[in-house]
Amino acid sequence: MELRHVRYFLAVAEYLNFSKAAQQLHIAQPPLSRQIRQLEEDLGVALFVRNKRRVELTKAGRVFLDEARKLVVQAGHATEAARHAQKGEFGVVKIGIASGLGGVVGKTVGEHCKRFPTVNIECKDIFSTAQNEALHKCEIDVGFMRPPVDQVNLGCELLYEEEFVVVLPKSHRLAKRKFLRLKDVADEPLIVFDRNFSCGLYDKILGLYSRQGLTPHFTVTHVEAHEEAGAIMVASGRAIFIGAGAIVTRSVHGMELASVPLNEAEAKIDVYMAWRKDEESNAVLSFLDSVRRVCRRSTDKAIA
Repeated sequence: MELRHVRYFLAVAEYLNFSKAAQQLHIAQPPLSRQIRQLEEDLGVALFVRNKRRVELTKAGRVFLDEARKLVVQAGHATEAARHAQKGEFGVVKIGIASGLGGVVGKTVGEHCKRFPTVNIECKDIFSTAQNEALHKCEIDVGFMRPPVDQVNLGCELLYEEEFVVVLPKSHRLAKRKFLRLKDVADEPLIVFDRNFSCGLYDKILGLYSRQGLTPHFTVTHVEAHEEAGAIMVASGRAIFIGAGAIVTRSVHGMELASVPLNEAEAKIDVYMAWRKDEESNAVLSFLDSVRRVCRRSTDKAIA
């Protein structure tokens, strides 16, 4: 049974007249009659009672009519779904977000949902270091992360650079400075997060000390510097924290802390968008375009 046979049946059932149905379908009557007979043979039932004066639906025909209408409607839905999918307007996009990168993701998701309301966006917090594997395992489709990125097997684009800041208690003698050099805080106890959180960020911070011949004085702690507990320790005067600005902004909120830019040439880190190189989902590819659009607009505003 083909869908066109169903549509021919519906036309005859509507008019109960082969001649009128043929006109509505823009075909000749004899081919229409043959198509209906073929449909009846395929189903193994008589759908119409025919005589010289009238055409009527059989009991089987009336039952088939209800189901045929549903079938045509569902076929229409399937067609529209396929067209939406082709345009990236249908599907699921799973996103991984490293700590502090929710700003650009939030703007993009908001804009993308307005353009593609039938696409389902799923977001989850994943450390940068873990996102490469999550992409390989298809646990996420798009990652927002700091280095390192597996550029051999993944596609990626640099979105922007994050500058480093020093987080101090507001009561600290350096808290009101417009900027700080690393040597200004070299003797301060330093809270540093576990390297598994973001090995690129960890290595970058320690590299700043190493290149200037300085040795960081780590404070032994079981809290993460980017979390509330770590922020409380900084506020209490136990230590300072150096990190990417986006991470710090989340931790500083509501605390007696000061955030001072770190004025060193290499005190910054790249932020990437990454995806699988063999990605074929138009829903995912359309989301990547939305990210580019949002970031390009933000760059244009910054230049202006």
